[in-house]
Amino acid sequence: MSASVLAEVLRPGDHVVVGQATSEPAGLVEDLFAAAAHIDDLSVFCGFSLNPAWKGALPDALRITTYCGLGAMGALTRHGRAKIIPFAMSQLSAALAARTLPADVVLLQVSPADADGYHSLGFAADYVWEAAQLARVVVAEVNAHVPITRSPCRLHRSQIIIARESDTPLPQTPPEPVGEVQIRVAREVAKLVPDGATVQIGIGKLSDAIAHALQGHRGLKVRSGMVGDWFPALLDAGAIDTTMPDACLASLAVGSGALYETLARSDALGFALPEQLIVPIPGSPFMAINSGIEVDLRGQVNAEFLGDRYVGASSGQPDYFRAARRSAGGLAILALPSANERGDVSRIVPRIASGYVTSAQSDVDVIVTEHGIADIRATDFGDRRARIAAIADPRLCDSLVL
Repeated sequence: MSASVLAEVLRPGDHVVVGQATSEPAGLVEDLFAAAAHIDDLSVFCGFSLNPAWKGALPDALRITTYCGLGAMGALTRHGRAKIIPFAMSQLSAALAARTLPADVVLLQVSPADADGYHSLGFAADYVWEAAQLARVVVAEVNAHVPITRSPCRLHRSQIIIARESDTPLPQTPPEPVGEVQIRVAREVAKLVPDGATVQIGIGKLSDAIAHALQGHRGLKVRSGMVGDWFPALLDAGAIDTTMPDACLASLAVGSGALYETLARSDALGFALPEQLIVPIPGSPFMAINSGIEVDLRGQVNAEFLGDRYVGASSGQPDYFRAARRSAGGLAILALPSANERGDVSRIVPRIASGYVTSAQSDVDVIVTEHGIADIRATDFGDRRARIAAIADPRLCDSLVL
């Protein structure tokens, strides 16, 4: 049935927007690939994907774009099969609203309907919701594993075409083992975060380590584009503020089955659009904690390119850093190990070799490695070079000569 639904609703020249992470409808994506072989001039936009179907044979005529060089999109971008549009999250929202990124048809995954006929987007409140408000047609895959979550992003059954029903487990990213270097970086970061602060942390082993280092804190709020398995750990440790309404909000949750089970039965984490996550909470310093592939001696951050390969995403880093700087007592914190995992390449560099800067030197307050904290606020270039170089790997300092 679903393949015939797409054949009926898709038109030549359509721009299709697909949900990301747990809101990506795996079955409908396969149907899209089948339909694209018979419909001319189709384009598709998809963000962070964990769907292995993107790694298979794809219709030659299908044009694919993404903001992200991670997950299933990573291989497509490296082989030139998908094109990168380097959006920050605020820019992605604006592009959809202005229709510079058209959304004719939206494919997404939703929960079964509630008693009033509304379907939840589950662990997602992001660009796909914004696209759904603008699209000619919204086609949904109803998945029994998608829960009804605390979020304003709901679609009534009258607003969508249900083309599939499934019982497919949600895509998972099991936690990675945390190493000693990540633990040391995390300890330094935790020194900067006061009780009662609002924290923004991403996913991955450094984020897990930072959250673990914050378990002794109290009254923490959360504003994160993406939440991982660290959130239940902070909740169980008593670090999270559970008294203030909407103390903790995210746009996406991606992690293990245990994370999904915890969030499905708890309302401690709500889901909100990216624009709502960069509004500081009065009286709670916003601590935006992000990482990068490298940072130079001026304080410029590259979180996207490894050499000439696009392997990351701009995502919300610039937006969150600027939100932190608008917050009384907030900090824009860049946290990263001082060297690569082999320990033979410094991640602190004289200048960004690719020339591609994710966050400007004016957007970063503090840089943290396992060797300490470099506070570069109100510093001239000579002073900041010295402070940043002081937290580099001592074995690799020769590489920092300009």
